[in-house]
Amino acid sequence: MTAIRRTAVRATFRSTVRTALTAASGLALALAFAAPASAHAGLVGTDPEDGAALDTAPAAVTATFSENLDGPSTEIAVTGPDGAVIEAGDPVFEGDTFTQPMLYGEPGEYTVAYRVISEDGHRIDGAVSFTVSEVPDELSLNPVETETSAAETTAASEPAETGSTSEAAAEEDSGNNAAVIAGALLVLLAVAIGVAVLVNRRRKSAA
Repeated sequence: MTAIRRTAVRATFRSTVRTALTAASGLALALAFAAPASAHAGLVGTDPEDGAALDTAPAAVTATFSENLDGPSTEIAVTGPDGAVIEAGDPVFEGDTFTQPMLYGEPGEYTVAYRVISEDGHRIDGAVSFTVSEVPDELSLNPVETETSAAETTAASEPAETGSTSEAAAEEDSGNNAAVIAGALLVLLAVAIGVAVLVNRRRKSAA
């Protein structure tokens, strides 16, 4: 191979490499700009975490996404250990996060299922499940009355019952006193009539 031919081959090779590198750079740049436009919102994190086992039931569940949410189009459902839907209250939306208030029927596994719509119109379906061992009274659908509360209720009702008894006794005493007075008046009336009859008879005898 002559020197001129080798030089031409090298020049062609270098030109081909430069063209390939330029094309690769352009493709990489295009992909870099296209990636954000085609990306969809995704779940960033939840509190509590999915699958968590908690000693005490939380008052709310939060979920954060990579984009802001469209609250009106978001659907959230809370279910208990028996699979029944629990009316726990309306969720609160703040940018890319929703907060779902919670209520509980009994210890066990609870699930917060969601269907959210991001700003780009992408729909995200998912769920957060966790297990609780204890349900505070303020979060319970069936609060249990404690012995202290029952005792306080009984104590509060006792004065009213005592007052009613006292009133009944007073009414009874008043009735008894009235009967005694009426009897005494009848006796006095009978005595007065007897005296009047006796005096009248004596007058007639004297005449």
